[in-house]
Amino acid sequence: YIVDQFIPASRCESASDFAIPIPVTVSADLLGIDRAHAQVIKAWSDASVEPLGMMISDERWIECARTLKDFQDFISAELTTRQAEPKNDLLSHMAQARDEQGQALTLSEMLGVTQQLLVAGNETTTNGIAAGVQLLIENPEQEQLLRKSPDRMYTFVNEVLRLESPVQGLFRIANETTEIDGISVPMGARIMLRYAAANRDGTKYEQPDELDITRSNSGTQVGFGAGIHHCIGANLAREEMFQAFTVLLERAERLRFASPEQPLSHHPSMILRGLERLDIEFTKVPL
Repeated sequence: YIVDQFIPASRCESASDFAIPIPVTVSADLLGIDRAHAQVIKAWSDASVEPLGMMISDERWIECARTLKDFQDFISAELTTRQAEPKNDLLSHMAQARDEQGQALTLSEMLGVTQQLLVAGNETTTNGIAAGVQLLIENPEQEQLLRKSPDRMYTFVNEVLRLESPVQGLFRIANETTEIDGISVPMGARIMLRYAAANRDGTKYEQPDELDITRSNSGTQVGFGAGIHHCIGANLAREEMFQAFTVLLERAERLRFASPEQPLSHHPSMILRGLERLDIEFTKVPL
């Protein structure tokens, strides 16, 4: 387990030590990339998402572009290898895929899909796991209830996604003129759907700003979008969070912030919400 790397010390920086390695490792395994490349996978993911947040410097934009070029070169070589020697991984499936007319995916298409899998497959899940650790510490009564009723773990996961919304919102184009709550939206308008706001809608959720692992409708949160835009990796993300929190609670108790005055800052972004770091301490549970 990844937790074996920090449990003996009874403390960790839960973003980099816990929340980042889990989805990065899963993404690497699914794509068929050696786990030794975990750090570079994270760098590729960061370079993909930071420009989306629209809050980085021009210098960082350039750095991200160069990093993505490295990603494209690496994945292109991997895809070429899979075309000749396929394995049981997603890169091989893409390299070998053919449509009804026998047409293969173009290199551009395969790179685009891989980039989406890397980003969607680890960045948001990382943010969700880190946020969940924070919520456990801030809500000790809920943590104890969760320990007594582990069957409520999926509800806790949905509550994390509802309260923190790792994807805060995304842009859409209005296909037709419409009206939303008395506001006219003309056809062609570029609008942002704020999932974070919807997930704290007081007309939908009682005490919307409170963590409640007994909430009956937590599964209606729209952190993964909805309809044709619903996240294809939603079930995988939920399962990763479920397993992460389950193992953490099995191996650690008395979770607490390393410093009561620890400032909680988030990466600058209009799109994503993720903690920059979260130092915690705990008491390890004897095996």
